Amino acid sequence: MRLALLLSCLLLTACDSRSTFTYMKKDPQVKSLNEIKADLAFSCVHEQFPTPSAESDVLFQYARWLQKNNQLKEDKSVDVEIERLYRIAAENGHYKANINLQNGAMRGHFQLRGDEHLRLSERLISEGVATGYYFVGIFLQQGSAGLKQDPEMALRYYRKAADHGNAQAQYYVGDKLAPSDMAPDIARQMRRCAAEQGHGEAAIELGINLKNKKLYQEALEAYQLGVAAGDETSAYALEQGFRNPLSTNELHYLAQQEDLERAERYEKISKVLGNYSYAKPNVPEINEILPLPPAKLPAWDGKLQWLEERLANIPPEKPSTALINQLSKAKLLDPATGRGLPGSPAFSQAHLSAPYCYSGQVCPQTGYWKADIGGQLFSRLEGAQVPVSRKAKSCQP
Repeated sequence: MRLALLLSCLLLTACDSRSTFTYMKKDPQVKSLNEIKADLAFSCVHEQFPTPSAESDVLFQYARWLQKNNQLKEDKSVDVEIERLYRIAAENGHYKANINLQNGAMRGHFQLRGDEHLRLSERLISEGVATGYYFVGIFLQQGSAGLKQDPEMALRYYRKAADHGNAQAQYYVGDKLAPSDMAPDIARQMRRCAAEQGHGEAAIELGINLKNKKLYQEALEAYQLGVAAGDETSAYALEQGFRNPLSTNELHYLAQQEDLERAERYEKISKVLGNYSYAKPNVPEINEILPLPPAKLPAWDGKLQWLEERLANIPPEKPSTALINQLSKAKLLDPATGRGLPGSPAFSQAHLSAPYCYSGQVCPQTGYWKADIGGQLFSRLEGAQVPVSRKAKSCQP
């Protein structure tokens, strides 16, 4: 019964069209396990994003460049600027800015309130961006962003996101369906679809599964997708596979003839991917520099496009004050913060009633301050008073 309940949560489901956040309809009765498995059919769809305006993309590209350069030694003041640019771009319809803003807030880099997360996710859904369903699944799973915790409904939103092309959801749902007593064939389809969209973990897990089933050619293709996605373990698996391990070596055997030049290329790539794993590298040109057999190896200068661009670190166009003011005015935003002004859908009274102060900054006024950890406000810890901060002192987490 428990298995049937889990599978029923992952069925194709329809949303009530009257309201974006009216919960998806639940089946009044649990179907038999065979019926449920028959309804789990999955068709691979890649996520689509509406084309952003050229103006909003200037803000997005510059914010993304700032973010890439603020990873190893994080400067909170730079995070504040990134948040401002992402906010303005997101309100002007840049959906990747919307996603990056929410992801950054979930990781504690930016400051978003629960109602803001929900509104931004609703906008993604209304524009057909599958990540919106994935975010709502997270909120339902955690009981955050003003939604009541509902693990069953969260699974339905994850499945909805997967069906509409979100790679993270495809990987997540695929993991749930992977056990042999669930729906492993559907899981492989979902992992393949996610891997095609650059999800490295989906690729490596698919490759391992196919290798264990002795489907070696398919395993090679899955690992190759993993390398393209920037997964160092996939590159290592291919390196070892081309070193001609014994067939009894279940960990590395891929039924390939020894090809040391191929192995050495994969080894070099694996090291680069490992060294820069924090920066989300990728190798989209992998089939050009290191195609799978029977293709012959082309000449290669040992360079990777992603690494060359990162080392060059050429900044994109910096948005002008005039452009920022123009985009802010169009959506009734405060150009200094990117937050909504009265009359804007992005407006929140809380933005005016409670000033913000980031860690390391001078507090703007004397008084009692709330610690905002990862976007979740905590006014009091168990048995402890709210910390007092004086104007002359800097805020500390």
